[in-house]
Amino acid sequence: MRNKPPAKRCPTCGQLAMRRVVRSIETTVGGKRTEVPNIEVEECGACGERLYDLIALRKIREARGPARRTKVA
Repeated sequence: MRNKPPAKRCPTCGQLAMRRVVRSIETTVGGKRTEVPNIEVEECGACGERLYDLIALRKIREARGPARRTKVA
């Protein structure tokens, strides 16, 4: 894990409580649960809001498998 930067303000609750942490994220696709370990996220210690960077989102997407495409009318 990288060095932790100073706390930032949470976009949801406004507290100066955002910290970079490593978590396991649980995701569900088509009724199937998948746990994605070691995802680095910005998390608010006050309200629990999580912000995901592009690296974290890519790991979650890869763990979920191929994307299902839906047609938009």
